[in-house]
Amino acid sequence: MRERIFRAGNRSRAASSVSARTTRPRGRVLVALAAAFALALAPFMPAAGAQAVNYTFYLNSADVTANAKDANPGDGVCATAAGTCTLRAALEESNALNRAPGEILITPAAGFTGNIDPVATSYQYMQTGAVSNQDGGAHFLVTAPVTIDLKNEVTVEATRDLGGALFHVNGKNIVFQNVTQVLSGESSFVMGPNADGVTIDGGSSVTQAHYGPERFIVFREGSKNITVKNYRVQGFYDAGTATGLFYFNAQNSTPIENVVIDNVRVSYTTGGSCTASDGSGCRTSLMQFLPRNQNVVLNGFTFTNSFVSNLTSQVSFPFTTGTATGYSVKASNINISNNEFINVQGTGGLSYTNAFIALPYGPMAGTNVISGNKFVRATSGHGYAVSWNGNTTSGSAGDLTVANNYFNGYTTNSIYLQNAGDVSVERNTFGARSASQGRPGTLEETRDGSSALLDNQSNANGRVTTWYPNADAKVLTAEAPAGSIQVESPLPEDVPACVATLDAVAPTDGPFPAAKVDLDLYWTQDRTAEVYLGRVENVTGSSAKLLLDLPVGPQEFPSTVVGNTDTATIVDADTGVAGGYIRMQTIGSDTRQSSQYSRMVGFSGSCRPELTINQKTGQNDPTLARDLHYTVKSSLPLNPDSVTAAVVDVTAASVPETIDAGRLNPRSVSVTPVAGTADREFEVIARVDDSAKVTAGIAADRVRSTGGLTNRAAAASTDPDITFRNPISVKPGSFTLVTGEPDGKQYGFSLAAGAPAPSKELSFAATPDQAATDNAVELSSPTATIGVGETTSTKIRVTAGAGDVQANTPVTVAHTVASDDTNYDGLVVNTLLVKLFSTDPSVKITKRAFVDVSDTSTPAQIMATGTEALPGTRLMDGQPVCFIYEVANISADDWATVLSDVTVTDTDTRLGEDGVIGTVAKLPVGESTRLSACGSLIPVDTTSGAAR
Repeated sequence: MRERIFRAGNRSRAASSVSARTTRPRGRVLVALAAAFALALAPFMPAAGAQAVNYTFYLNSADVTANAKDANPGDGVCATAAGTCTLRAALEESNALNRAPGEILITPAAGFTGNIDPVATSYQYMQTGAVSNQDGGAHFLVTAPVTIDLKNEVTVEATRDLGGALFHVNGKNIVFQNVTQVLSGESSFVMGPNADGVTIDGGSSVTQAHYGPERFIVFREGSKNITVKNYRVQGFYDAGTATGLFYFNAQNSTPIENVVIDNVRVSYTTGGSCTASDGSGCRTSLMQFLPRNQNVVLNGFTFTNSFVSNLTSQVSFPFTTGTATGYSVKASNINISNNEFINVQGTGGLSYTNAFIALPYGPMAGTNVISGNKFVRATSGHGYAVSWNGNTTSGSAGDLTVANNYFNGYTTNSIYLQNAGDVSVERNTFGARSASQGRPGTLEETRDGSSALLDNQSNANGRVTTWYPNADAKVLTAEAPAGSIQVESPLPEDVPACVATLDAVAPTDGPFPAAKVDLDLYWTQDRTAEVYLGRVENVTGSSAKLLLDLPVGPQEFPSTVVGNTDTATIVDADTGVAGGYIRMQTIGSDTRQSSQYSRMVGFSGSCRPELTINQKTGQNDPTLARDLHYTVKSSLPLNPDSVTAAVVDVTAASVPETIDAGRLNPRSVSVTPVAGTADREFEVIARVDDSAKVTAGIAADRVRSTGGLTNRAAAASTDPDITFRNPISVKPGSFTLVTGEPDGKQYGFSLAAGAPAPSKELSFAATPDQAATDNAVELSSPTATIGVGETTSTKIRVTAGAGDVQANTPVTVAHTVASDDTNYDGLVVNTLLVKLFSTDPSVKITKRAFVDVSDTSTPAQIMATGTEALPGTRLMDGQPVCFIYEVANISADDWATVLSDVTVTDTDTRLGEDGVIGTVAKLPVGESTRLSACGSLIPVDTTSGAAR
């Protein structure tokens, strides 16, 4: 065991031992969780306007004895009497030359690596005498502008617990780059009263060999514009107020100005020892001030973008330790922002004067900010995270903002203010281990108490009461209520959200907040305020209806375990159920006066849209209309951009009227929001190209709510089917055709009764097959049309050239239809089947003539009362004559069939009705029947062409 406290002037630091040292406990192991660390070193960028390097001194010797002195300081050559370039010689040259910033560089020579041991045998100080009240001398003195870049290849580490400060930096524009293991038996750096514009950029210093290192940087009165960045520091021995990583040691009230600590990683170790032979377990305070009275004046302190983990029984930011000026530094323009303080414990008791950040007692000048930090306390330790007693009973004690921080684990108050006046405390969140009122949380935290996230003690923020929610938040399932105010959400656009409504009312008990306020909304899993949901600004009156976005899925929070995260879920991404509670804080829109936190209310409703899809009310089923109408309904408003024709699955099944099951082509052609439904109903139009039963559906995860949450399940349906009947037909659809028959036969296209009247012309195209070409089958036209508003088309006549064909030779004619009327464009059209025969294979008609007929009532009476005019008989013009048509069913073999609807016509259109003699309804195989027609002869041969 050894004790040590050095007081300037007691004795020379060249002595081998120093009296009155504080006892260092040995072998003590603090079990904690360590985090792996990789520090990205920022590349060195010379300042704008910096001078080019004129002198480069290449280190090639680790000598620290009297022989390490420069032989001729100021001659521009780093050379000892032995011709080597030591760190001391290089600094003596630099100090003597005193050139402009950037002109001198000290760096290792090629191949020179290893450690410069400042306490090697026969070492000597460059500066003797105290450089701080803890350092009786300095191994190296830097007084002039210089850049020292050790490239993380050469270290300067004391191998024994001897000596004083390593570097006494007491000049302007001095830069240390890539300096690793810069450690002495006392302080690594002392920023002297003349230090101005000093930068330490890149590297790391971690105590390992022994417990000698006690302070990383000492700031003396008058030092200013000091920056430490991109650095890792760990370990160092703890001797209370005599030690600390960043140590402010003012001998008088001359201010220390503009200290910047940026992107620095401080890891407090687990395990190891802190002894004369093992420094791996050493740990000390983050900052210390000595003397603590107002000799220490700090104007401008910035601690940003840094990481501190596993701090145990040491202090962190002890600007004060009591409620008197003798226990406080005088500090102003403090900026502690965007840092992570994870698994930190601290020491000094549970009083607010021992908070993790205990701001100076009394008023603070300038602008002071604590913002964007994560404060996660270990399972025990500080009861307060941030505290300030401004010692001002009226008005404000200064300009302070505490905003956008995350606090977790502070068991008395996360933020404590007393006699501070108005302080902007806003947008802070608090983990579940933070002190707050217990559930059910029906009261506002409007008075000082032991359980509050923000404790506005006497003369702090006027102790104003807060607006509060007076009913559970409800998931929005319809159009937003009139007069609703949207809460401006901080959520990134790619985070799905659920929209809820919340009724807020102004307090009825004072002290009342300002007439115009900003309302901050928070979510809590139980009783704190883990997630900031956003803000509405400039609210007036006595109540407001708010719309707020609730993030879906797990939200991550820092854990006490370094490198881990904890999660909490506001809206379950699977079920869509929202949980937890909502509370708010009131901020004066103009004054920034901040209330404590309101009561808590819960949620009702589900955030997952639930869908149905059915045929639209009034839709005909079955229908001849091409457009098939469906209605999609949602339990929540949907994002219209997500409800497209592509998300509707349309299928079709054949029906007896289907022409071609392979050409149904079911599809959704449009989806449009239904007006007045707040995007909760959409009309779908589907189509097919032929008769079919059509079914529409929407699968799971196809559409999104306005907050981005998809439908968990497929759309439910009670009536998802519509039967479409193709209204186009070919008439007749088939017929027999005798080759060589000059008149052939006709067919055309027609629309079913009740089909929509064409709004545009329907154009049919006919395409005969190869068999038609082979058998000289011709069409009178390849096209036909149905006009606007019409139901039948023009006729196409089919003829076959003379010649023998095998009976029943099939010929087909395929058809398509095109139109600007979407009811008909592209519908499947029947194919015409023509069966070719050399002679009619089914019916035989024999025509006989009778004259002098006295009874024409029936064919039998004509034959009984008249005289048959045999072939060759001469008859007179105008002579009455009756014709008997004997119709016989001569079908046989494969074509033996009962004939029906046999229509007999004559080329003499005067006979019958426009040449139609009559129709035989049914004619069995082998049977015959007779039809008759009477008229007067005209001077043409009525026997030619015969009947057909």
